[in-house]
This record gives sequence, C-alpha cells and structure tokens, in this order.
Amino acid sequence: MTSNYEKGRALEHRVRAHLREEGYEVLRTAGSKSKVDLVAIKPGQILLVQCKRSGALPPAEWNALWDLAQMIGAVPVLAEQLPRGRRYWRLTARKDRPGARQPYVELTLDELAAGVTA
Repeated sequence: MTSNYEKGRALEHRVRAHLREEGYEVLRTAGSKSKVDLVAIKPGQILLVQCKRSGALPPAEWNALWDLAQMIGAVPVLAEQLPRGRRYWRLTARKDRPGARQPYVELTLDELAAGVTA
C-alpha cells in the first residue's frame, strides 16, 4: 500500500520532470514542512510550487506560499493532480476565509513564457 507521503512525493517528482521538460531548473525541498515543494527557475521567472493531489491548500499554507512569493517577486503556483496529468494554478491573493473559493486562476506555462502575469 502506498502512503500519502509516497503519493505526494510521486506528484512532486512528476511536476519536477514536467517543469524540467519546459526548460526550468527545478529544486525540490524534501519533506512536508516547507512552504514550497519545488522552486522552478528560468531567466526572469521564479515559480514557487506547492504540489497537492487534492488541488486544495489550507489558508495557513496558502498564505505562507503567497507571502513568500510576494516577498521575492516569484509566481506562487499550486500544482494539482488530475486523473491524467496535472493542472497548474497561479495564486492571485491571500486566502483569508476558510471555505471560501480559492483565489487562483489556471496557469499555463506558455503564458508565463510570453510574459503574461495578470
């Protein structure tokens, strides 16, 4: 039986591989105590990526990721596991109300490469 940790780690590895295919240098922060699972870097771009199979982050984790990204000028990203593949979400604001809709928009790496950040 595969543990939740192993499933999460496998998602991190898949996302890391995909980002590398897209030309990013990717650093993985092992363990579940970090605000960020992956740091993906391209010239002029830094992505701070949190990988979640459920596609949801509790407010404290969400805000920690958002605040760190704002502090260093990075793009905060939530990578969600889908039945086939993954989806990327760009966080657009802090998450201040539990149960409220997550403030994010779907992100394609192509739009980042084109310089679209809004």
